[in-house]
Amino acid sequence: MYQIFHGTEGLRKRQVFLTFVVITESVAVIIVCATTATWVEKRVIEPPAGIAWPGCMLSEIPNTALTIPAWIIAILVSTIFLGLTLQLIYSSMKLRFSRFGDFTISNIKEEIRNMQPVTLTLVRDSVLFYFP
Repeated sequence: MYQIFHGTEGLRKRQVFLTFVVITESVAVIIVCATTATWVEKRVIEPPAGIAWPGCMLSEIPNTALTIPAWIIAILVSTIFLGLTLQLIYSSMKLRFSRFGDFTISNIKEEIRNMQPVTLTLVRDSVLFYFP
């Protein structure tokens, strides 16, 4: 995250966009959590007197439609981060290769081996997000 806000010139162009995306996701999740909490609070059933009932029960089946907006926004944000990360990697590789014929599997493997560990972890985790 440090490079996003204080890093290279290419990343500085996107810092306002990334800040907006992160803030939007955080606000949406807070709104969905507050809405879900108030929905659950109104539907909690107390246990009958004299019965040891662990936890609580709801009077209705939980409404999963309340959480769908948060999931959609989380998937969109993850896709944006993956796309920007892959574009950053591609642009850094493009500068090293002078022609299209240099994009061979062995050259790409060598570039992956030379990547910073944080960047490699970012790409791995971003891609693994889509494969449960």
